[in-house]
Amino acid sequence: MQLAQLMEIKFARFGESSMLFPTAQHASQCRDFMRAMERRRDANAPDVPIRIVRFSMHPHSKAPVLNQAPILLYIVLFPESLFALAKAFWQHTGVGITSRMAEGCLRILEHNESLLGDCGDLNPQTVASRRGGTSTFSGVPARGGGFGRSRYASRMPPLPARSDSLPARTKSPELITESHEVEKEEMTFEHAMFVEERYGRNLPSSLAARAKDALRRRIAGTLVGEPGTDDSHLALRKVTGVTENDVFLFPCGMAAIFHAHQTIMLERTLAAQSNPVTREGALQALRTMDDPSFVFGPFVPGKAICFGFTYTDTLKVLQKWGPGCHFFGHGTDDDLDKLEALLASQPADEPKIMSLFCEFPSNPLLRSPDLKRIRALADTYGFSVVIDETIGNFVNVEVLPYADMVVSSLTKIFSGDCNVMGGSLVLNPRSPRAKSLRAVLEANYQDTLWPEDAIFLERNSRNFIARIAHIDRNAETVSDYLREHSQAGGCADSVVEDVFYPKYVTRHHYDAYRREHPYVEGAERSGFGGLISVQFSSIAPAQAFYNNLAVFKGPSLGTNCTLACPYTLLAHYSELDWAARMNVSNNLVRVSVGLEDTDQLLQVFTEALAAAEAAA
Repeated sequence: MQLAQLMEIKFARFGESSMLFPTAQHASQCRDFMRAMERRRDANAPDVPIRIVRFSMHPHSKAPVLNQAPILLYIVLFPESLFALAKAFWQHTGVGITSRMAEGCLRILEHNESLLGDCGDLNPQTVASRRGGTSTFSGVPARGGGFGRSRYASRMPPLPARSDSLPARTKSPELITESHEVEKEEMTFEHAMFVEERYGRNLPSSLAARAKDALRRRIAGTLVGEPGTDDSHLALRKVTGVTENDVFLFPCGMAAIFHAHQTIMLERTLAAQSNPVTREGALQALRTMDDPSFVFGPFVPGKAICFGFTYTDTLKVLQKWGPGCHFFGHGTDDDLDKLEALLASQPADEPKIMSLFCEFPSNPLLRSPDLKRIRALADTYGFSVVIDETIGNFVNVEVLPYADMVVSSLTKIFSGDCNVMGGSLVLNPRSPRAKSLRAVLEANYQDTLWPEDAIFLERNSRNFIARIAHIDRNAETVSDYLREHSQAGGCADSVVEDVFYPKYVTRHHYDAYRREHPYVEGAERSGFGGLISVQFSSIAPAQAFYNNLAVFKGPSLGTNCTLACPYTLLAHYSELDWAARMNVSNNLVRVSVGLEDTDQLLQVFTEALAAAEAAA
């Protein structure tokens, strides 16, 4: 936010807003998307005036940054009225800059103010003035009111505002005092990094590239624990030949999904030209195509399939890029019958279905599709399969044999610590289209995972198997209790209608892909994951349950702490009736179970359920 405000002050014209990106490619995609959406709204409208500015920031010799290489920032500047479109692009694709990259830029600017030119002080009034009197952002001031060191002090020893390694300290107004003596006590960036690397088990900053290598091996399933440990030789993936070279890292899970979709569209476009798809051919196509992001028509590739009620932005990507998609929102076997009928009825002279995207299991209804049947249909009709394994995770389930590509949000249980974002895409080397998909991926892929984010992901994920096993046990205990006290479990007068959990929802499909689990002592098989959705009979008990559930509240999942949210109201507030038709009720509370003591956790849910019963 602060960085965007500064860039607007430096580069924006009157009435312009901005969005920041790490590469020219992503900035161009944002521009093309906004123009395409405006053209769909009004076919006769002229091109929207959108500018892209490249800003190179060379670190000052004293700037505490990861390395001394310049940071390139691409600023998309557009009329403020189009901010909602830019925000939609950022939200759907996940290709914007990360928080730590923004902090790296701010640290450079703090130590080299000449880069700002005549920007002046950062304040909401200045931003509003440059934008024509309004401000999209909240106007949070820079640290200390400018770009000098913070002058704030509290009862805790002061730290840099959100150090790269340590959480931001809470600045409660009653605890903040003005002081000119703080600099003597303030922990330097170098000191904070030393503390984290020495005591937090982070790799040194200089080893960011090796952290990424370790991440790729871990996600490929060839590195289970910490390098050098006894379990580092074990393999989780059952597809033979999977290596770190088959893993592509992204700044978040949505970026992985977006790039999977982009890759398939380009691969199909090149394949339609009856030439072998090569990396060189893909590069040439990207240079010469009028629309390399596939937001304009006409389109060579056919439509995509969104199978099951997926995370909302997955559906939006499939709808807004390319020729659109067919949505089978229930994700049931009946939907598979309808899909098969659709495939069989495709006219010979029309583009064939190019891809199917699904989750295993789905969020928030925890349904598991019949992957073997999907794979058989894909082989028969020639479309690619992309499976999001975030909820099940590859410790619990084995889905790669049935996919051409597997995507995952590393932000979730793979990391667990809620302090970093990331995503991955695994290319199945045994896929019928592996060679051509790899050619396009290698031509179009840009590694934008910020080095410091990679370091945190590597550290957090060293014990992910043990964490998943603990969370699996906790979640099964909680779900068993809630199910026992639900209408679906035989308690006719309960306020809980049903409990959605893979143990109870399409279990026969989930079990077909459950992994035998030799990695955790005492476990006979893998678990069912850590996500539970509880559907109540009405809104009053749902509210009472949520308000009295003594856990953290928030929209994410896969955290080491238990986290609850009214999912439908958060994710689908503007389309509640549509969500209800997919059986995603307003009275649904989604719970991501964490690592707490099992007995204490069960007590928390017992008390919340009692409050829900009392509110009915």
